[in-house]
Amino acid sequence: MELKTKRRNKFKGRYGKIITEEQTQITDQELEYATDFSIYAPEVLKIQTMEGTLVPFQLNEVQDVLQDIIADIETKGHLIRLLILKARREGVSTWTTGRFYWKTSTDFNRYGMIITHEPEATEFLFNMTKRYHLHNPWKPQDKYNNKRILEFNNEEGTGLDSAIRVGTAGKEDFGSGQLIHFCHFSELAKYPTHSINALMTSVLQCIPDDFGTEIIMESTAKGIGGEFYERFWGARYRYHIYLKDGVPAFRVEINEQADPYNIYCAIFIPWFVFKKYEMDIPEGFKRTTEEEEMVKLYGLTDRKLQWRRWAIQNKCNGNVETFKQEYPSNPEEAFLSSGTPVFDVKKLLLLKKYAEAPKKRYECQISSGQWLSTEGGRLKVWAEPIQGKSYIIGADVAEGLEKGDFSCADVIDHLTGEQVAQWHGKIDPDQFGQLLIWLGVRYNYAWIVPERNNHGLAVVTRIIEKKYRRTWSEKIIEPPNRPRTRYGWVTSKKSKPVIVDNLNAELRDDMHGLKCQETFDEMMTFKQAENGKLEAEEGRFDDRVLSIAIAKYARTKLKLPSMELHYRLPSTAKNISPEAWT
Repeated sequence: MELKTKRRNKFKGRYGKIITEEQTQITDQELEYATDFSIYAPEVLKIQTMEGTLVPFQLNEVQDVLQDIIADIETKGHLIRLLILKARREGVSTWTTGRFYWKTSTDFNRYGMIITHEPEATEFLFNMTKRYHLHNPWKPQDKYNNKRILEFNNEEGTGLDSAIRVGTAGKEDFGSGQLIHFCHFSELAKYPTHSINALMTSVLQCIPDDFGTEIIMESTAKGIGGEFYERFWGARYRYHIYLKDGVPAFRVEINEQADPYNIYCAIFIPWFVFKKYEMDIPEGFKRTTEEEEMVKLYGLTDRKLQWRRWAIQNKCNGNVETFKQEYPSNPEEAFLSSGTPVFDVKKLLLLKKYAEAPKKRYECQISSGQWLSTEGGRLKVWAEPIQGKSYIIGADVAEGLEKGDFSCADVIDHLTGEQVAQWHGKIDPDQFGQLLIWLGVRYNYAWIVPERNNHGLAVVTRIIEKKYRRTWSEKIIEPPNRPRTRYGWVTSKKSKPVIVDNLNAELRDDMHGLKCQETFDEMMTFKQAENGKLEAEEGRFDDRVLSIAIAKYARTKLKLPSMELHYRLPSTAKNISPEAWT
């Protein structure tokens, strides 16, 4: 049988096409090669080792788990749209080029594109692709094989009519009517900033939103901000690779701060899942305190720790911060910045690892105040309200725009300070005010401490207009005028460090009672900038940090309730004139 007929049989079947009786002459082994890259690669492709020898492309443990993640994504009915944050030399680029060569060289009318950050990298990856082709016992006919394109066809035009093209970001134009089914953006974090937006816009329009197409953006980190940074943290789905009994495994979570229409999957690959990154242990090896914490967090062996010590000295000039960027253990430390973390990141990582999931989730009907139990509800609950208990709600207010920041409300137990619930989402300020009232009613008419800065004024206005009784207020002394009452919390240069320091002290003393994983994430990227300003890193959020900090600080100022039944629901609300606050 001709090679063309075999390829139609193998790969048209994968895309749901009918296989004719004539085409069923291929063997079961050939069919396996056609449908499973993990089987195809070691039997067909050759790669070059560090020593310069050619060996079969046997997938390593990182590449194996990437294959498993793709299978998981496909099982869920999602398109393959990946953002891979990696450590050095784990084989991600090799896996991507091999996978795309497999897809284009064995099917009709499939077009791949490889884009790198510099000409040398473009040449290196394209030579890798040509090496696959040169040593491929199943190679299709090629019509063009030059510096820019490897086209699988013949002079008569009866070949596969598929191709792989290459290019360098910032050096040439892309798009312009091209059709691309498989696109590899290599080291995206290093693309020239002056041209990256135009390049991404142009290329992404060339890729159909069809199943069977793939976009893989991979990179090591390069500081805070930029296209890769924004896309990675903005991805809707997050895959974390970790060690389970010494073997790489993955878990997936939904990034609730991402746009719900975002279909990308962010994949983080820590250095320690790569088997080669370990060394024999010297006599007298003893773990440091930091290494003991890493063992607890990541399940590292002494062999892994020994390699880490060696790599810091010999690959990173003795600089542990450089090691964290080049060989990160978690995505947060990969993106280095000049700011200083406010909170203990190692402690937060441990707390996040063992954080309990919410027991229930609810969505509020603003018009009626009814809370409906739903899987995707924006109110996460760790403890339902208990009759007789008093609660405090801290609220950080955003503008409510679709592409703006989030509003957040944290509910804590007044007596213990334990976090019992959190609402997080985008909502108009006046509607957020009404939601806070319903949340307060749900939690035994809790104290509400809403931020009144900027758009928070609309929130406070709604709460006062509805005559909600337990609202945070302060007496403002302005001689010679009479003291006035100001409702709501004002976050300022003076007050912000106070509430953040209080939260930090509770974290340090293990008195925080925090439960939310996303709160721990935001605390890890909450920094003190070089100018002394306390804020989230560029491209990150701090609404959860501020809402819990406001609630915690208010607890230190409000009279603590008794251990006994201490609260009676108010039968009437005191009439508060809006003129009482300004």
